[in-house]
Amino acid sequence: MTDNFDSLEAARQELAKRELARRRLMPFIQKFNHSYEPGWVHKDICQRLEKFSDDVIARKSPRLMLFMPPRHGKSEIATRNFPAWHMGRAPQHEIIASSYSGALAMKFSRKARSIVRDPEFSTLFPDTKIDETSASAENWLTTEGGGYLAAGVGGGLTGNGAHVGIIDDPVKNREEAESENTQQNIIDWYTSTFYTRLAPGGGVLVILTRWHDNDLAGWLLREMEKGGDQWEVVVYPAIATKDEKFRKKGEPLHQARYPLEALHGIKRAVGARDWQALYQQNPVSEDGDFFQKKDFRYYRAAELPPLDELSTYTAWDMAIGTQEMNDYSVGVTVGIDRRERIWVLDVVRGQWGSLDLVEQILDTYAKWRSDMTGIEKGVIEMALGPFLETRTKEREMWDFSYTKLATGKRDKALRARPMQGRMQQGMVFFPEDAPWFQDFQNEFLRFPSGVHDDQVDALAWIGQMMQMFNPVPEPPVVKPPSWKDKLSKFITHGDSDNNWRTA
Repeated sequence: MTDNFDSLEAARQELAKRELARRRLMPFIQKFNHSYEPGWVHKDICQRLEKFSDDVIARKSPRLMLFMPPRHGKSEIATRNFPAWHMGRAPQHEIIASSYSGALAMKFSRKARSIVRDPEFSTLFPDTKIDETSASAENWLTTEGGGYLAAGVGGGLTGNGAHVGIIDDPVKNREEAESENTQQNIIDWYTSTFYTRLAPGGGVLVILTRWHDNDLAGWLLREMEKGGDQWEVVVYPAIATKDEKFRKKGEPLHQARYPLEALHGIKRAVGARDWQALYQQNPVSEDGDFFQKKDFRYYRAAELPPLDELSTYTAWDMAIGTQEMNDYSVGVTVGIDRRERIWVLDVVRGQWGSLDLVEQILDTYAKWRSDMTGIEKGVIEMALGPFLETRTKEREMWDFSYTKLATGKRDKALRARPMQGRMQQGMVFFPEDAPWFQDFQNEFLRFPSGVHDDQVDALAWIGQMMQMFNPVPEPPVVKPPSWKDKLSKFITHGDSDNNWRTA
C-alpha cells in the first residue's frame, strides 16, 4: 500500500513539474540542465521572456531589449532555451536568430534543436516535433510548419519569416563596434532584411552587450524617441549604480558567478572605457573618455581678452560628400592670445546644402573677420570651391580668403590629440553659458564612441591651423602609467606605492 502511495505521489510530482515547465521558462531550462543554478537576474529575464512569448502568441508585436555584461548567461536563456520553449507553445511559429557570425548563430540553433529532439521535450509539448527531412543546424523545421533559422548579422534571410526575431550580440569586438561602416551596415541589414521578415504581430528580441553610442541598440533607442517602435528596455549593469528591486547600489549582478572582488579585478584589467560600456551598459561615461570633463575650462564675458589682442581662427568641418544623411557641418571660431591660450568664441552647426553652407561660411567671416579660415581640402575641390568664389565676389568680400586643410590620412583620434593635450594643460577656455555649449561638450565627452564627431573635428582643425600659422611644440598628452612603468619603478625604488600589482 505504501509503495503504491509513493508511486502515485511521485507521478503527481512529475506531472506537476511538467506542467510548471510548460508554463514557466526557468523550470523548463532546469529540466534540461539539472546543474543550472540561476540568480535573481536569470529569473527576471525568464519572466520577461514569458510575457514576450505571450504577446507574440497574442500578435501584439512586442519589442524587448536586454543589455547585460559578457559571460552572465544571457544567451543560454534567450537564444538557446527560449526558442525551444516558445516553439513548444507555438509549433507553427517561425524563429530567426542572428548573431555577429553565422557559426555562433548555428551553435545556438544546435542547442535549441537538441532540446526539441530530447524525449523529455515530447512529454511537455507532444505537438512539437522536428521534421527530419529538413533538420539542418542552419534551418530546421517542425512538422507543424514552424522552424528555426540561424543566420549571421548581415546574412540573407529571403524566403524565411519570423514570428520571433532574435538578435544576440551583433558585433564581436571593439574594432567592429568603432567602425562607422559596420555600424551602418548593421542598421541597414536590420531595416531592409531582418525587419521585413517579421510576421504580423511578430516580436523582436535584442540581447546585447553595449559597445558604442551608435550600436544597433543606440540607433533603436533614438528611433524610439522619434516615434518608431516602442521598446521595453532592461539594463543589467554588472555593479548596481542605484538601488534596484532585487539589489542595492554597489552590489554585483550575479554574486555566485562574479562576486564584487572579481568585478573590480575585471574593471582594472579592461580599463574605464570598456568597463563602462561592456559591463555597466553605458557606452559613454559621464566624465568622458578621450576628452575628460575635468579638462574643460570656462570663462565669463568679462574675462575674455579684447578681440584686438587675439588672433582669430575659424575652422570648418563639412558634411558634404558624406554617406550619412544626418551628419552636420560645423564652424568653430577661436581667439588665441599671446600665451597660446585658446578662447573658443563661437560655434555654428547645421545640416545645410552647398549654397546655404557657403552663406554660413561668409556670414561667420563677416561676424568675426578671422585672420585665418580653414576648410578641408577635399571638400573645396569636391563641391564648394566655385560657389564660394562666386558668392565672395557677389558679396564684395574682397578680404576673405581661406586655407585648404589636409588630413594627411590620419584618423580622427590622432588629429584630435594636439587639442586633447592643450585641454589637459588648461589652455582651452569655453563660454559655459553659450547656447551651443552643452551639445558641444556632450559630443566631446562621447568621443570617440558618440554618434557625431563633427564639432570635435572642427576644433581639431584649429590645432593644425595653429601649427601652420605659428609652429610651436604641441603639449604632451598626459597618459596614466602603464603596468610596465609601475613594475620598473618598483624594481628601482621598492614598493613605494604599496603594491605595484594594482597595475
